[in-house]
Amino acid sequence: MRTSYYRTALLLVIASAVFNSANGLIVRSMEAADAWQIVFYRSWFLAGALAAVFVVQVGGRVRAALLDLRPWMLVGSLVIAAVNTCFILAITYTTVANTMFLLSGAPFFAALLGRIVLGEAVARGVWVAMGVALLGMAVMLWDGLGAGTLLGNSLALLAALCFGAFAVILRKGRGINMLPVVVLGAVLGGVNGALMCGGEFAIPLRDVALLFVWGALLSGTVHVIFTWGSRHVPGAELTLLILIEFILSPLWVWLFIDERPSLATLVGGALVLASVASRAVGSLRVRPR
Repeated sequence: MRTSYYRTALLLVIASAVFNSANGLIVRSMEAADAWQIVFYRSWFLAGALAAVFVVQVGGRVRAALLDLRPWMLVGSLVIAAVNTCFILAITYTTVANTMFLLSGAPFFAALLGRIVLGEAVARGVWVAMGVALLGMAVMLWDGLGAGTLLGNSLALLAALCFGAFAVILRKGRGINMLPVVVLGAVLGGVNGALMCGGEFAIPLRDVALLFVWGALLSGTVHVIFTWGSRHVPGAELTLLILIEFILSPLWVWLFIDERPSLATLVGGALVLASVASRAVGSLRVRPR
């Protein structure tokens, strides 16, 4: 039975990574919606979908589940709101490849912050891999400086840092249902998007439909299946499987939008992805069976 759960979870995690890889293509397919309008609509659709999942999940224990939360956990809402917002803005100001490759360095920020906040040990091999990843990020940031995409690259790097912080908060709050934290983060993103839109909420119905598919269906479904799958697939394997998203996302916009990454982006991205993969493989080798 345990093996059956593992195989099912493995397939679901792979499916969630493939579904999530469509994010960049969806943003590039917008007809008229600007970045802040995308943040507004996508955040509220995501908040509604996850709130519905939470209510179904806990049944009549909504109040009890909310009372389990601690005030410090609300920091998680702020950082996940920053992740979602910076991710969308980054794609607006730089290529999807730059955004995804820089974002893929989040596990190293999580390891570093875990060391600082939780006192978790960081293996020597992880420090080496982190150095290689930082070198790859520096290559992409330097390339962005010359190509005029430094702002987008910086936002992608900030998204990676915030996602790493969110991972640490999840680890610190393990044992407590953190879904309300994510819902509040989506709400905060929606409020921020509304403020930055300046009252300009009118976008083509096609864009609204795409954002509904992205926020409510894709992101909502991915969250549910990834959460369940992560209970049965070890963390190192999860890291490797998530790399599918970071590889496919630039590929889709390359194939369908003809957005070609620069040579520096490919070199820097390869360094980051290779370092993340090596860290995950190393964790698999030392993981007790």
